[in-house]
Amino acid sequence: MENFVFKALPSDLSKIPSISSIPSIPKLSSSLRRFGVSKPKPPPPQPQPITPRTLPPDLLLRIITYLPIPSLSNFARACRRFKILVYDDELWEQHLTTLGINKIYDNIVDVSIDLLCKNSEDEIKGKSTQKDNMSTSSPVIKTDNFTRQSLEFDSTIIESQKKLGLVPGLPLNSFLRSRTTSTGVARETFRKIYTTLLPYYIDFRTKRKDSRLFKEYTDPTDQAKMLARLTNFGKLNVTYDSDQINSIIETIVEYFENSALHHFELAYDAQNINEMKKWATRLLNLNGGITCIQVYIQKNSIFFDHLYSPMDNFVHITALSNEELSFTPMSEFFSSLEDELKKQAALIDKIFPPDADVFHSFTERVFEDLIIDYISEVLNEARDRDDNLYLKAVVAAYTRCLHVAEVLWKEAKPSMDKLKAEKLMYHMFETFMDEYLMTELTTIKLHCDEQIEMWNQKLIEKTSEGQTILVNSNREVYKHDYLKYFRKILTLPAQRQRGSASASPSPTSSQQSYNFDRRGSTASFHSTKSTKSFKSLNSTSNSLDLQAALSNIKFDQMQQLLSVEMALHMIHANKNALHRISVFLGYPNKMGYRIKSTLERIFIMFLQALGLRHIKRGFDTATQRLGEYKPDPESTSKGLAPLVEFFELVHIADLIQQMVQVYYEEEMSRFIDKTDFFNICTKEKKTFEKTLDDSVAAGLNIGIQVLIDHVEFILSTEQRSEEFYPQANTPLDLKPTKACVHAVECLSSHAKLVIGCSDKNTLDVFFQEIGIRFFGSLVKHLKKFTVNINGGFQVISDLNHYCSFVTTLKQPNITPYFIALKELGNVYIISNSRDVGLFVREAGRFKGIFLAEEVYEFCQKREDWLAIKHQVEKELYGLKPEDCVLM
Repeated sequence: MENFVFKALPSDLSKIPSISSIPSIPKLSSSLRRFGVSKPKPPPPQPQPITPRTLPPDLLLRIITYLPIPSLSNFARACRRFKILVYDDELWEQHLTTLGINKIYDNIVDVSIDLLCKNSEDEIKGKSTQKDNMSTSSPVIKTDNFTRQSLEFDSTIIESQKKLGLVPGLPLNSFLRSRTTSTGVARETFRKIYTTLLPYYIDFRTKRKDSRLFKEYTDPTDQAKMLARLTNFGKLNVTYDSDQINSIIETIVEYFENSALHHFELAYDAQNINEMKKWATRLLNLNGGITCIQVYIQKNSIFFDHLYSPMDNFVHITALSNEELSFTPMSEFFSSLEDELKKQAALIDKIFPPDADVFHSFTERVFEDLIIDYISEVLNEARDRDDNLYLKAVVAAYTRCLHVAEVLWKEAKPSMDKLKAEKLMYHMFETFMDEYLMTELTTIKLHCDEQIEMWNQKLIEKTSEGQTILVNSNREVYKHDYLKYFRKILTLPAQRQRGSASASPSPTSSQQSYNFDRRGSTASFHSTKSTKSFKSLNSTSNSLDLQAALSNIKFDQMQQLLSVEMALHMIHANKNALHRISVFLGYPNKMGYRIKSTLERIFIMFLQALGLRHIKRGFDTATQRLGEYKPDPESTSKGLAPLVEFFELVHIADLIQQMVQVYYEEEMSRFIDKTDFFNICTKEKKTFEKTLDDSVAAGLNIGIQVLIDHVEFILSTEQRSEEFYPQANTPLDLKPTKACVHAVECLSSHAKLVIGCSDKNTLDVFFQEIGIRFFGSLVKHLKKFTVNINGGFQVISDLNHYCSFVTTLKQPNITPYFIALKELGNVYIISNSRDVGLFVREAGRFKGIFLAEEVYEFCQKREDWLAIKHQVEKELYGLKPEDCVLM
């Protein structure tokens, strides 16, 4: 009860219950409250001990790398965990990397400090097998107690590792366990370098030129190496006053560099290769020799002694001249530059070591200061004169630069490889690519606009001339011959610039240029010098043969609204642009993608200009003329002018489409994947074909109606009523009537015009539509005339002629209509009225084409209809109302 707190007892002690009356345990608390006893308070909760958390080993290692070297011994003595991290090879390998040591040796005792401090890019871990060639270890240098305490944690590496592996209480951390397996080679290597370089390093606290380094090392080469080592050594904070000592060493290195650079310049002026190599090697050992390399490049005579002017390429060109740009001076400039680069590559290889990569820096400077300036002046002058000259100059300059890159990686090995040479060239020439690609697009657009405007102006100024219809066989021969020579034209080499250099330029190489003569109705080609370029053609084929062949194929009789000549000019210009741009397809990265995109955009611009602005506009005009056509009594049955014009237009459009298809397969397929349906060129080509098909379909729809209207006009004006209602004494002539013959001739002549310009499906639809509409016109035409029995034979003769014509169309879906119509003509020659009724009632003979009611309408056009009407209707309908009697 000592935990209870008692209050004052009551005065009447008799009221205190006895022990036996004390309530049970569950009621103890309530009983105590009656006596004024309070419930004890629970003790306050004790704070839980905080479990210490440690940093991960990687982060600790990163922190340790920033500690001064003298502080590492104290850090290792802090705890076992820190000791393991300090002994880890990763820490000392990072320090060795700072010193420029990339080679780790197992047998460190037999390796000299000179070999350890040698700059090496090869990382070789393993036991050295060249023990005999290694110099003995450097002499032991006495150091203070602090230095020994900094690095000598244990007597031997192996014993220290055994101790670390058996450290009691080592945390069960797999990462730390793995670190206890470090060999210690890196730490021992660093200790040897540290004990060797530290005396020279701390000697610079009080001394400058008379320091221990310059006393023990008298050779400037050795002095440069030691200064470079001490410079890297100071980056590790080997002492607490490292900043002060590093500043002193930096001043001495600068003085040494200026002196060595002065001697290198004297040797360069005297062209003493041995002295240049000696001082260049010392400067390279000191700090990489950047200043030495810069001096060699800046003083080189290649940047001052060349006498080639970019304006020499324009000496023979005047403002009004049509001559080609001569690139002979450019070729001479680049040839001289290539020879000089070969000489410099050999000289640099003698003076500088290969790992200095001096020739790469020299070549980069040549590209920036010489080639870019020369090309810029040539292109600016060519741009001011003419865009076509500019485009040719860009291609010529790029071709020469490619040859320079090839000379570099072939002649300057091992200083320059192919990848480096081409990367330099691509980076240099990319300066001109944006303007060039934009100019290509602009030039093609302007050329297309010019060609279309010239053709439109030609149409305006052209006087109306008689149109002669070519027979179908001649038209097909013309188209076949034209496409054959057009395909040969595409196989000829693309237009090349005079004097432009290829990968292996030669002044005797054949040069060709092909130009279109816009004054002729076809394209003519002029060749200046050619024997090798025509090997792809037959031995008897040359440019003159092609010119003569194309001149004999005249389309003047067919051209009205579309121009094959204009399409040929546009294809030729597009082909030249593609061949120019294709030279740059080797460009890498984003510029290569832009070049390919520009190539595709040029082809798309050509299709859009030819399809929407020329072909569609021509078909729209022809369709409008067809819609406005009204039959003229003076028109002949052999020529329906607007329809003839439209059919000729369809043939020209078909020829242009075939030319585009040949061009697409022969040229564009080399740059794009034809099987890629998502390619923008393929999609645009399909759009071009769809535009042409829609234009032809729209025109054919109106053209068919115009043709049928003209046929109806012929029948209505030439068909005489007495031909179907002759007099009784008129002799029978069972030949087709004049109107029938003229109508069939009109249909036949115009139907033949469309053969050969469309595929079979389109022709079938066209002929079927003609047949259906012509059938309807004949039905209406026959219902206009009253026919007697003799005239019925004439009707049957005409219907036979119509049916024969429809049979020539070879449309099995249309022939039954005219067979049924021919069968219907028999209704006019039946003399017995009862037989007429039976004929009308037997509509099954017409196979559903004519119903009985429709046959009944034709019977009403009989001359004796009123006489036979009662009998025919009785036979057809049975009893009449008047025959019925009401009961």
